[in-house]
Amino acid sequence: MHATMMTTYWNASYILLSVVIAMITSYLGLELARRYTRVGGTASPIVLGAILGYGIWAMHFIGMLAMQLPTNVAYDLPLTLISGASAIVFLIAASILLFKGQPTIPRILASGTVAGTGIVLMHYVGMAALQLNARPEYNPVLVGLSVLIAVGAASVAFFLFSRVVTQNLTRTARAAIQTGAALVMGVAIAGMHYTGMAAIQYLPLPLNTMVVSGVDLQSLFYIVLGLTLIVFVITSTFVFVEASTKTTPTAGD
Repeated sequence: MHATMMTTYWNASYILLSVVIAMITSYLGLELARRYTRVGGTASPIVLGAILGYGIWAMHFIGMLAMQLPTNVAYDLPLTLISGASAIVFLIAASILLFKGQPTIPRILASGTVAGTGIVLMHYVGMAALQLNARPEYNPVLVGLSVLIAVGAASVAFFLFSRVVTQNLTRTARAAIQTGAALVMGVAIAGMHYTGMAAIQYLPLPLNTMVVSGVDLQSLFYIVLGLTLIVFVITSTFVFVEASTKTTPTAGD
């Protein structure tokens, strides 16, 4: 049966871009959360969750574009939007849970589980959005492994997030832990995504068995890349302006 499966090719440039997007959005989300937390209020976990959720969605679809199949491919727009919304909602919920009280180990693990669930849901709903003249077949072992990677790595990243936000660290220590947290979350997202992709093989169907319609690959690339650049510019501008206008330094800055 495996001999009849479609051969999958991978675009290394898209893979690298997807990982970079995941890491940058993780770092920016954490930086915004840290600044909001410093002045109090409830915006911090919402900002962190929204930025992380978007980063996961953007990384996923750039990663999907890295997978090249020998057939026409398009994306169902409603399912694509649902997958993005699910990532944002679950990551906001995980962030609210994390910062609702003291970030104890049980709370961090619970938040990581919620975040990991959002990552997994986003991924497989996004996979369902893929329109092509083939039937997907899943390897249950690799699917399970992808879930464990998402939950485990998200929990580690949230532990590092809590260290940055709640502890009085020197600038150097904070920058090191914050960078590490962004790298871990980036690896969590990318690791889950590409493990999940390895769990899927496509069995070709007779020609024109399925009607392939939806958003084409080139349009999706420009949409996602354009939105990502907008998020990066707005977030980076806010961080730069807020830092340059700050007049009363606080401990740890």
